Amino acid sequence: MIPERMIGNLRRTLSAIAAALPLHAVAQTASAPAAAAPEGPSLLPMVLVLLLVLALIPVSMWLLKRMGAGTPAAAAGMKVVAQLPLGPRERLVVVEAGERWLVLGVTAASINRVAALPKGALPAAGQSAGGFAQLLGAARRSHDA
Repeated sequence: MIPERMIGNLRRTLSAIAAALPLHAVAQTASAPAAAAPEGPSLLPMVLVLLLVLALIPVSMWLLKRMGAGTPAAAAGMKVVAQLPLGPRERLVVVEAGERWLVLGVTAASINRVAALPKGALPAAGQSAGGFAQLLGAARRSHDA
């Protein structure tokens, strides 16, 4: 037999729990089957939208790169034709400016003109990897002349 003191404690505990729960929750619990899913906001839509946004970031970056966004030099009538890295921060760049090409030496501290060439002085793209070396040789010859 259960002692009277334990039954009193159990009644007080149950009445405190019942007072803390809203009445409609108690009614729903009594009428709902035991295997029903809990009601309330779901995290699934929020997680799916987050994944969608995270997937759109690289796609939009790729589209911007393909469309040429962010290249103000092209709008000014200038275009980089070729470039050759010489070191971690140094490179030779051929820039099309109007009707001539400029061979520029670019470093972290400065940009210097190496030579000016007539437009179209680059060898065809199908030639060997020494194409830029040939261009540099032609630039040196035109500069010395």
